[in-house]
Amino acid sequence: MSGQTCSTDVVVLGGGPAGAACALRLARLGHRVTLVERAPRGRPHVGESLPPTVLPLLAELGLRERIEAAGFLRPRGALVQWDDAPHELNHDGPEPGFQVDRGHFDALLLEAAEAFGVNVLQPLGARAPRVDGDEVQVPLDDGRVLQASYVIDARGRRGAMNARAPATAALYAYWRGVIGLGARTRVEAGDDAWYWGAPLPDGTFNATVFVDARRCAGLDPWQRRALYRELIARSDLLGPSLDSAVCGPLQVCDATPRVDAEPISERLIKAGEAAFSIDPLSSQGVQAALRSALQAAACVHTMARREGSQALVQRFYGEQVERAASRHARLAAGFHAAAARHREHGFWQARRGAAQAPATRRASQPLPALHERVRLDPAAGFECVPALDGAFIIEATAVMHPALEAPVSFIDGIPVANLLAPLDTTPTVRELLQLWRNDYGDTRAVSLLASLWRQGIVAAAPAR
Repeated sequence: MSGQTCSTDVVVLGGGPAGAACALRLARLGHRVTLVERAPRGRPHVGESLPPTVLPLLAELGLRERIEAAGFLRPRGALVQWDDAPHELNHDGPEPGFQVDRGHFDALLLEAAEAFGVNVLQPLGARAPRVDGDEVQVPLDDGRVLQASYVIDARGRRGAMNARAPATAALYAYWRGVIGLGARTRVEAGDDAWYWGAPLPDGTFNATVFVDARRCAGLDPWQRRALYRELIARSDLLGPSLDSAVCGPLQVCDATPRVDAEPISERLIKAGEAAFSIDPLSSQGVQAALRSALQAAACVHTMARREGSQALVQRFYGEQVERAASRHARLAAGFHAAAARHREHGFWQARRGAAQAPATRRASQPLPALHERVRLDPAAGFECVPALDGAFIIEATAVMHPALEAPVSFIDGIPVANLLAPLDTTPTVRELLQLWRNDYGDTRAVSLLASLWRQGIVAAAPAR
């Protein structure tokens, strides 16, 4: 077997959510995909909390029913103590998210990928890919060489990535015999750290403490464990219930938000945490990885099927990675700023970030009457940008507005240029809704108007 060259269309390195989702998507689009994962299947991994907003992504990947049938815990809210008193934080919407066993969750994604023809090599390590003209060679630890047109690196945080916040370490352990904590996730801000805890389907409880990385530097395993136990004892939401429980082995990992400055080239694409990692406060790490996987798969599919698309694709993916990293950094800074208002420790002050100006929205202003005329807000404009359209990256017209975080090419799946074109004639609200009803149906037309009005994109027209 040593020295054998095996040909495939795409090699995916890494079998976590981003790698498995990327491989699955590309296989469904007709590509021959080989996925290489060093760790055995079912490995434990942090990142067990999936918010309800992950459901549309799972549905898009064809995974929703598989995940819903897996028997994961589905808590409807969290207990949060971010100031002085704990309060219930309930998820909006009719359906809850998941509290998963990541080993089982990741295995389910890999099984789905295999069912669609992905060749999974696991456990097996891979060395650095080598680009040779129009091909990429990936040497494997067993002596074989994979030869492909594209490689997607989804192996997580590797190499020199730019930090977007002060270095943070996560100290975590799985506890047994925990009584009285219930099914809810628990989140708490301490004086110089923050806490996250949640039960898992196997009956264990993950208790994690996030601290400045410098507090762990130079500590031996016993000292790190002592620091962890001391911090857990200080927690109001976790300490009392864990006092008599059995603590498993302590583990430490990097929790610093980071971004890769060059996440894509003509033959190599980084996906998931290989491209960017976010602050775990939002519990959106897996969701961000799945979204990144869908975008990376579309990039490969477009470059493989549409000649001359490399520049457009590279611009798209670079912009998406930067925007996602920046958006999550702003959200995290807001959470840290809220805690910093009550705490003077440098841990919080260093992470609070600069204050962000709120987006211009009219959430409280009622919709205009049916006889009133409307127009495109004068602050809005149009630009041609790369955009994701189904399985391909295309150049599309996008609307720009101060209320939008980024140019928007599609709204509810509708090309924005088509949707907003009727505003050129300053129609009445009744006329606009009638036009939209003909194309999109009654309910959707009203929803579109409400959304565009709330964001300030549609505005009242001056009286004639």
